[in-house]
Amino acid sequence: MINHPAASLTESDFFQMAYKGPNDWWRYLVGIVAVVVGYMAGQMFLYGAILWRMYDEPSLGQEALARFEKTMDFSAVGVNKNLGLVLLIMMFVVAMTALIIVIRSLHDKKLLDVITHRSAIDWKRIFFGFGFWLFLSLLLEGATYVIYPGSYTFRWNGAGFLPLMVISLTLLPVQTSFEEIFFRGYIMQGLGVLTHNKWIPVLVSSIMFGLMHGTNPEVAKFGFWTMQLYYVIAGLFLAVITVMDDGLELALGVHAATNFFGATLFSYEGGVLQTDSLFITSEVRPWLMTLGFVIAALIFTAISKRKYGWPPFDHILKPVHKPETVLAVEP
Repeated sequence: MINHPAASLTESDFFQMAYKGPNDWWRYLVGIVAVVVGYMAGQMFLYGAILWRMYDEPSLGQEALARFEKTMDFSAVGVNKNLGLVLLIMMFVVAMTALIIVIRSLHDKKLLDVITHRSAIDWKRIFFGFGFWLFLSLLLEGATYVIYPGSYTFRWNGAGFLPLMVISLTLLPVQTSFEEIFFRGYIMQGLGVLTHNKWIPVLVSSIMFGLMHGTNPEVAKFGFWTMQLYYVIAGLFLAVITVMDDGLELALGVHAATNFFGATLFSYEGGVLQTDSLFITSEVRPWLMTLGFVIAALIFTAISKRKYGWPPFDHILKPVHKPETVLAVEP
């Protein structure tokens, strides 16, 4: 029987990064509360602009505010769509700032420690995740268009679309990066330390991810459980590729591509992103959307496993060990 230090194994590298600094359970509790407070504080930019607009235009009234909160349509409160998107993203800018402070001050770690076990962020993985997922999304949306062409309307608003592209390429990734680093990085690593396994963090972080999106307008339109299924499946997919790849890079690319796609190319009535996208869909079939997502996720996972030489999927069922733990390995 040969003894090997756990740190020499690659099976838990991403989770072992959590052990680089203090990881008491109460630190994660305080950290989560601090990030949520930051997220709520970031809403002051959005609601400050809306209240100012309502003050400037008294005819808007509380009904306009209620309509906006239900639909996330900035035109309801007389705010430019692109400005509204920037104000929406500011919530995540403040939340990301709070998360960075928590990681550095409360856990005495670098932001990199919550993103990947690699010595530096692998940008090639991010760009691959972005490009390949965008390709799959276009392929599946194209198939849906062929089946239901009457549901799509092409529209061109150059004055709105060009600034939207700039916002989507520069600021929107802040929102997607925050969600990935918070859910698939900070929370998932913390749960790995507390539970000493991987599958519980994968499952719990995915459920939390779904619940966070529970107030999105599409939930009211299509039903809570219908959309929760979609969000939790999306969270599971992103969590699985993070664990299998020992880093957030692929998930960062996929999530950025998803929101870029929804903001600039294909949006739908009742969705959280009400922008001057090139196409708008009048009728969304959530079950078909979920099925399409599962198909794309399976393809992406299979290609990534082959491309990056991932271990077998029972990797997710293996325990998380402290780096200094000595494991007994059969010869």
